[in-house]
Amino acid sequence: MKFYFSMCMLTLMLAISFPLASQHLLRTSYYSQNVAPQLFFDAQGRPISGILFDLTHTIANRLDMQLEMLPIPRKRVEQSLETNVIDMHCVANPMWYKSVYLQWSDMIYNNPDILINRKGITALTKLSEYKQLKIGTTLGYIYPELSSYIDNENILPVTSMTPADSYDKYRQNKISGFISASIEASYFYKNIEDSVIPMNDNEIHCALSPSLDKVIVNNINAVISTLKVTGEIDKILDKYRKIPESKLEVIQALSD
Repeated sequence: MKFYFSMCMLTLMLAISFPLASQHLLRTSYYSQNVAPQLFFDAQGRPISGILFDLTHTIANRLDMQLEMLPIPRKRVEQSLETNVIDMHCVANPMWYKSVYLQWSDMIYNNPDILINRKGITALTKLSEYKQLKIGTTLGYIYPELSSYIDNENILPVTSMTPADSYDKYRQNKISGFISASIEASYFYKNIEDSVIPMNDNEIHCALSPSLDKVIVNNINAVISTLKVTGEIDKILDKYRKIPESKLEVIQALSD
């Protein structure tokens, strides 16, 4: 009887401790398409710094939670959120996801998509004047602003794994333009003949798991609000506007 009582108490203690433990761990995701300055990686491919790195760690620290960054392929992020493999993914836009079950943080910052080209095009409407213009796109990304031009074959998408890969093709004259988020594009070398088409406002949020406790969701939003009001989001973004010397050397080499 004593053994039975002890086992019951142990089971009860474990049932209580596991939820409490899980509330102190915040799981987020990253993938190799998170190019600089969103993420910088070490030699083993692990994230060590960058906008996404600093932002998610700051949120976790303010919540007094431990952050775990899990490598999740881009196409599996939505599924991983729905199945509670991860709690959040903080470089997301509601327009990119189909699930109606995801929870969302408030908007964190803007990172507009831009189309960089060597044709002197500065407005999307001008794309209708072209036929099968080769434009670099990124695998898994959605570009609703270009759907009509793609359907009409004004644009011929040339898909790459990352915007950096598209940039390489662009500099090698394999494509006439490519699409990148503006913050990431700031790390690409620009020639005087490059023209830029702003495509959208691209409001960045944290996509949150449907299973994430409402209290934690509210706390994440409270932290984001505080970071915006105090200017700490801007400080994170400003921190990575200056290209590191090592990265600058690579950019200059690619442009030669």
